[in-house]
Amino acid sequence: MNYVYFDFDGTIADSFKLGIEIVNYLAPKYNFKTVDMSKIEYYKSLSSQEMIKEFKVPLIKIPILAPIFKIEMNKRIEQLQPVGGAPEMLKEFSDTYYIGILTSNTTENVEHFLLKHNLKQYISDVRSEFQVFGKHISLKKIIKSHKIKNHQIIYVGDETRDIEASNKAKIKSVAVTWGFNSEKALKKFNPYGIANSTQEIVDFVNGYFKE
Repeated sequence: MNYVYFDFDGTIADSFKLGIEIVNYLAPKYNFKTVDMSKIEYYKSLSSQEMIKEFKVPLIKIPILAPIFKIEMNKRIEQLQPVGGAPEMLKEFSDTYYIGILTSNTTENVEHFLLKHNLKQYISDVRSEFQVFGKHISLKKIIKSHKIKNHQIIYVGDETRDIEASNKAKIKSVAVTWGFNSEKALKKFNPYGIANSTQEIVDFVNGYFKE
């Protein structure tokens, strides 16, 4: 069997606007820059590391801010909706592949979302990586726990750090353009494919596993 793992925020869940809301809520309290809505396209062109520098978030504060962000997301979880076409894509994939989610969000938030939107039946595994730049470690653990080869899994995400993590884990990735990074930023990290719709994810994944 082949395995398809997805990022959650910005990939399956349409959380871009909600993420901005939370950032602007936390910024004054933790002394980092708020989001200037006139610069959204510029922000999306930045890598994850460049974004941290842009908003002047000290690296030492990231382990503190990450769980706080997730708590705020939990408070607003009812507002989250699936990306257009995601439910149909997950249903289609579940007939052929083992489907999992690897996220920087909490498993609690993801499970709540999946149950609310009747998607849990399609997802066999939900894992959370609490280190912002630690997804490559979790991807390696997934490969080991399932006792599979690297070519039997592909990761789908919306941020440059998702693609970086896949590269470090020596697996292929598909990047989506509707999340937190632009196509221009994602291209720099050489994903297997760049999808502008959920149908294009289907095409890239099916094409990869037929090679």
